[in-house]
Amino acid sequence: MALQSGKVEEARLLMPQLKGYPLAPWLEAQLLTADLAQVADATLAKFIQNNPYSLMGDSLSARLAERLAAQGKWTELLNTIPDNRDQLTTQCYRAEALLNTGLINQGLEQAKTIWDTTKKDFPNDCASLLLQLQTHKVLSYSDYWQRIKVLISNNRLSAARDLTPYLTEEDKKFFELWLATRAEPAKKLPELFIQADSSQLRTITVDAIKEVSDNKLETALSLWTQAQAIFKFTSAEKGEVESRLGMWEAWRHNEEGLQRLKRIPLVDRTKEGNAWLARLAMRSQDWPALLEASTALEATEGTDDEWDTWFYWQARSLEKLKKPAEAQTVYERLAKNSTYYGFLAADRIGQDYVYLEQTPPDRSQRIQGLQKLAAYQRWREWNALGERSQARKEWFRLLQAMDKEGVLAAAELALRQNDANLAIWTVSKVKDWNSIDVRFPLMYEQIVMDQARLQGIRPEWILGIMRRESAFDASAESSAKALGLMQLMPGTARDIGRQMGMELVAKEDILQPDLNVKLGSAYLRDMLKRFSGNYAQATAAYNAGPGRIPKWAPPQMLAADQWVESIPFDETRKYVRAVMAYTTIYDHKLNKDQHLRLSMRLQPIPAK
Repeated sequence: MALQSGKVEEARLLMPQLKGYPLAPWLEAQLLTADLAQVADATLAKFIQNNPYSLMGDSLSARLAERLAAQGKWTELLNTIPDNRDQLTTQCYRAEALLNTGLINQGLEQAKTIWDTTKKDFPNDCASLLLQLQTHKVLSYSDYWQRIKVLISNNRLSAARDLTPYLTEEDKKFFELWLATRAEPAKKLPELFIQADSSQLRTITVDAIKEVSDNKLETALSLWTQAQAIFKFTSAEKGEVESRLGMWEAWRHNEEGLQRLKRIPLVDRTKEGNAWLARLAMRSQDWPALLEASTALEATEGTDDEWDTWFYWQARSLEKLKKPAEAQTVYERLAKNSTYYGFLAADRIGQDYVYLEQTPPDRSQRIQGLQKLAAYQRWREWNALGERSQARKEWFRLLQAMDKEGVLAAAELALRQNDANLAIWTVSKVKDWNSIDVRFPLMYEQIVMDQARLQGIRPEWILGIMRRESAFDASAESSAKALGLMQLMPGTARDIGRQMGMELVAKEDILQPDLNVKLGSAYLRDMLKRFSGNYAQATAAYNAGPGRIPKWAPPQMLAADQWVESIPFDETRKYVRAVMAYTTIYDHKLNKDQHLRLSMRLQPIPAK
C-alpha cells in the first residue's frame, strides 16, 4: 500500500519485515525503480545477479544496460548484463559493447543477426547499434530494401519509412508509390501500367495483385493478365503471383487452381503454392503432383505440424505410385509420434501406438528441485493473491532457463497443483508431443461420462473437443466471446438450452463446467446426427459451423484423410486433425484394452 501511494521511504522501512516473503524481491525491484537515478550501478548489478531468470531481473537489466552504455562502461556491461535472447534492447546493448571492446567481428555478426531477424520496429535503445552497422558499411543497399519489404509485408509502415533516408531519391518515390498502392491496390494498379518497366515497379505490382487476390480473385486475375502484357516479370515474380492466385482457386476446390499451380516451375512455386497444390492434388487423387509438392514442402522450414503433414502425404503418394518400400520407410519414421499423422502412419503399416503404452518417467527429483526455486514460490504467492496473469508471466519466464526435462517436470508439477491448462501450455514450449501423461490429463471425467451416456456419444470425443477448445480452462473466454470448457458461443449455448428447457441469460451460467459440458455435448450429438455419424465432418461442423460442411463435400466418395487435409480453412483443418488425435489418446486412457485405431474413426466422406 505504501508503494502504491508513492510513499517510497515508508515502504523501504517496511522491507526488513518481509524477509523470506516470496514477493519481497518483486517489491524490492519496485523500490529500486521508484528511485532509479539514485541507485548505484553495483546495487542494480547485485539485484540482477541475485534474481536470475526473473521478470524483475529482466526489467532492471534493460535499465542498467542503458545506463552503462551512456557512461561508456562497455566491459562492465558485458560482465553484468545477462545474454537474454528474448530481450531485444539487451541484445542491442550487448552487441554494441562487443564492438566497443574491440570484438569487432563478433559484434558486427550479432548486430547483423539482429537486423536480419527482427520483424518489428527497432526500439530507440538499438539506434546506436544500427549506426555502427552503417558506419562499418555492413549494410548494403539491398539490405535496406529487403528490410523495408519485410516491414511492409508485416504492416510496419512507420518503421519502413524510417529507413527511406538510406534510399536514392528515385527509390524514395517508389516507396511512397508502394504505400499508396497498398492502400488502394485495385484502384492504383492501372496507374502503374502506364509507367516504364523497372524492378521496383514490378515488386509493387506483384505485392498489389497478391493483395487484391486476397479479397477479389476475379479482379486480381484480370489485373494480372494486363500486367503481364506490359511488364517483363521474372520467373520468380510470376511464380509468386501465380502461387497466390492458384492458392485461392484451390481454396475454392477449383480444378483450374490445380492446373495453374502445376504449371509453375517447382523452383518458382512458393511454399503456399506447394501446400495448396498438394491439397487439391490429394482431393483429385493426382498422386504424381502430390508427391512433387509434398516432397518440396518436406524440405522447407516450418512447424513440426507441417513436417508431420507433408511426410505423411509423401508416403501416401509413394504408396499409390507402387513404391511400397519407400513409403514404408517414411511411415515408420512418422509412426513414432503421438500425433494425427503419426497415428495414421502407424495404421498404414499395422504398428502399435508406441508412446500410448509407455509408463511415464519418474520426475520426482526434478520436481522437488523446482519447488525450492524462488520463482516457483513467487508463482504460488501470485496465485494465492488471485493474480493469475502475473503468476503465469513468472512461470513462463522461469521456463526459459530450463532444459527439456526440466520443462516436462514443471508441467507435471503444474498438474499436481491442479492446473491442467498450465501443464498443457508448459509442454507446448518444448513441443514434446509424446509426453502423453502431462499433455492429456483426465479432467472432469465424471461430468463427461455422465453426458456421454445421456447424449449417446463417445466420452473420448467430448474430452478431445474440450482439450482442443480450452485445454481444460473452465474460465476461458476467447476473443470471439466463446465461453468455458467447450468454448460455446453465448447465442449457441442459449439456443441449445432452450431446446433442453433451460433459460440461460448470464455468462456465468454458461461458464459453469457441468452446464457447459452438458450444452456442448448436446451440440456434438446434433452435429454427429446431422452428418450421419461421420466424426470428421461433425468435428469440422463444431468448429466452422454446420452450414459450411456440405460446401466442402467431394464430387465423389473420398477417404477421410484426403478430405480433412483439403478443408479450406486453416483453423478448421488443424482443429479436426487435433481433435481426432486427441480423441484417440483419450480413448486409450479410458478404454486401454478396447480402444479404436484412428483410421477406424475416420469414415469416408460421401459425395455431394
